Amino acid sequence: MAWLLRILVLLVAGAVLLVFLAMAAVMLLLSCLRWLITGRKPDFVIMLKAVQRYKNMAARQPTHGPHSDDIIEAEVREVKDKPPQLPS
Repeated sequence: MAWLLRILVLLVAGAVLLVFLAMAAVMLLLSCLRWLITGRKPDFVIMLKAVQRYKNMAARQPTHGPHSDDIIEAEVREVKDKPPQLPS
C-alpha cells in the first residue's frame, strides 16, 4: 500500500509541475506578443539587463580609491564672539 501512495504523490507532484510549466510558457508567450504589439520590452528582459549592468559595475576597478594622490586641506576655526545663527 505504501508504494501505491508514493506513486500517487509522484503523479500529483508531476501534474503540479506540468501545470506550472504550462502557465510559465503561456505567460512568456503573452509577454512576447505584447512586446510585438506595443514595442515595449518585457519586464524580465529589462531586469536581466539591469542585473548585468550592476555586475559589470561591480567588476570594474575603481578609478579613485581611498588612498588616491589627491591632497585635501582644511582649516577649522571656532568663532566665539557671535551667537550661533542659522544661515538665511
